[in-house]
Amino acid sequence: MADKLHQINAQYSNKEDRILIRTSTENDNEYLIWLTRRFTKLLLDILDKEIDKRGGTTSLGSKKETKKLYTDGAFEKPYAEEKPKTRPLGEHGVLAFSIKTGVDNSGNLILELQSDTKQGITLTLNDSLLYMFYSLLMQSIERSEWQIGQFGEQTPNSQLH
Repeated sequence: MADKLHQINAQYSNKEDRILIRTSTENDNEYLIWLTRRFTKLLLDILDKEIDKRGGTTSLGSKKETKKLYTDGAFEKPYAEEKPKTRPLGEHGVLAFSIKTGVDNSGNLILELQSDTKQGITLTLNDSLLYMFYSLLMQSIERSEWQIGQFGEQTPNSQLH
C-alpha cells in the first residue's frame, strides 16, 4: 500500500468468524485483509507491547492529536462507500498470515500484515493512529466475543460442582 491512507475500518463478520480490516487510500484503492482469532491475538500482543513502550493507552489517548481526531469525529464518520474502489488484493481480500513490524525515522510504527503469498498492507502509524487502530480492533474483538485482550480469555474452573 504505497498511497496515502484515507480511512480504516474493522468489523467482525459472524458468517466468516473473522475480523475484516478495510483500508482505503486517497487514490481510491481499498485493501481488504481478514484476521482469524489466532492472528488477531498475535496482532493484539504486538500492539499492546508497542503501546506500552509509548506510555500506554492513557498517554496515547490524551495526546493533542488523538483528541483532535476524536473531536473531528473519527469514530462517528461512517466508512466511505460513495465511490467504487479498486481492490489491489482482490474483491474478497486476503487472509492475514504474517506480521512484520518496524519503526521509521520519525518513530512511527510500521505494521505489515501479509498473506501467505506476501500480499497485504503496510500501515505507518504515529502514536495517535496507533491508538485509533488499536481502539477499532478492540471494538471488533468485543463484538466477536472471542474473549481475548482486555476482555480476557476464560480460564477453566478446576473445580467441578
